Amino acid sequence: MGQSSWAQIREFQTSRLASTAGAGVASILSTEAALLNPAASAFFTGSSFSYQSYSTALKHENDSRTANNDDFSGRNNSRGLFVSDHDGPLKGGFAYLTQDENNFERRQIIAHSAAAIGEQTSMGLSYRYIQDVLPKKYPHSHRTAHQVSLGFSHILDESTILGLVIIDPNRSTRGEERVFAGIQYAFASRFTLIADIGSQFTKDVKDKHIWRAAVQLQLFDDFFFRVGQFYDNVRGTKGTGWGVGWIGPRLGVEFAQKISDQFVRQGYIYRDESLVDTSLSAIIKF
Repeated sequence: MGQSSWAQIREFQTSRLASTAGAGVASILSTEAALLNPAASAFFTGSSFSYQSYSTALKHENDSRTANNDDFSGRNNSRGLFVSDHDGPLKGGFAYLTQDENNFERRQIIAHSAAAIGEQTSMGLSYRYIQDVLPKKYPHSHRTAHQVSLGFSHILDESTILGLVIIDPNRSTRGEERVFAGIQYAFASRFTLIADIGSQFTKDVKDKHIWRAAVQLQLFDDFFFRVGQFYDNVRGTKGTGWGVGWIGPRLGVEFAQKISDQFVRQGYIYRDESLVDTSLSAIIKF
């Protein structure tokens, strides 16, 4: 028997986030500050431009799809353009994102900014204009939303960073409100542990909780290998991610894959199926 489609579109992911299975609320990231924790922008200087792209494929297609005339749409591509400006006391950037997956469409415009509120602490704010087009079987196939997120970052010492982000406190995109706390800990010179724990704050934590964890290995000075795992009891998904990247003084490229499984019935993947996201990105620093 088939399953109904998700009423919510999955979060946009960069190659970096795919490689860590989404973990990184406490990581000091330039491009991902627009998506994850806007407070991270306060610790950067200079400017950057990034192009992110990933495609989604279905693995181990269930035979029931043919019987139910429920083919997985072949147009499953997502793109993102990110511009960051870190000059001056108020730092931040803009992003334009497009997502097309299994007849779901989402367009986003994001603006975010951050500033220091202490010697090692920052606060950031992001605004998203979201436009969704859902499959025609939904009663309201077109919808728009205005989503706000508030984030904090604190550098505890040279090895440890803490992060906190509150997503959609005004509940403009119902069901997507989240709160996350994260930690990043570097040890043994080239190893970094990254972990987040979160919840849909309008529900009981034990019923709607999320965790994500990853390990990063730095190879030489510019090469990185990452592997991560996630469990999302809000959307009923779990999975893994991995990726490699080269980040130079002015240029960087990253490749990643993320595999997601559905463990509840409210989804558009069937039993034993997986979604495989293959991601490639490039960044230019000025």
